[in-house]
Amino acid sequence: MSSLEQKHTYILTQDKDINLSGNPIQTENFCIQNTLRDGGKIRFKIRYSAELQGFCLLEVFLIRAQNRTQTASMTIPNGGSTATVQEQEQEFSIWEPGDYYFFFKMSSNNGSFLIEDYQLYWSAS
Repeated sequence: MSSLEQKHTYILTQDKDINLSGNPIQTENFCIQNTLRDGGKIRFKIRYSAELQGFCLLEVFLIRAQNRTQTASMTIPNGGSTATVQEQEQEFSIWEPGDYYFFFKMSSNNGSFLIEDYQLYWSAS
């Protein structure tokens, strides 16, 4: 494979085994240095399962720590049942380097989500 065909990927942050049952969870701050100004793409990937008694959204917010502003978000709808491991991925627009954190919450308190793992990564075009 030539160097032109290789795809360089850098993990910006990742975590696993987060139990979300009603109360929101805020992650520790992490530093982002590679942004869209460096070219490439930034994507967020999450794997989760759920045990719900009704409709509920899993809401994910990327917050810039310096001024506590929302930079990106993802909303994942789930019906009222048990969901086996699901995976979602979405592109995030992050233009400024700095410290960030994730904020995970449920739209209603009617069950629980297990975030199996998540990853925010930058990949060269």
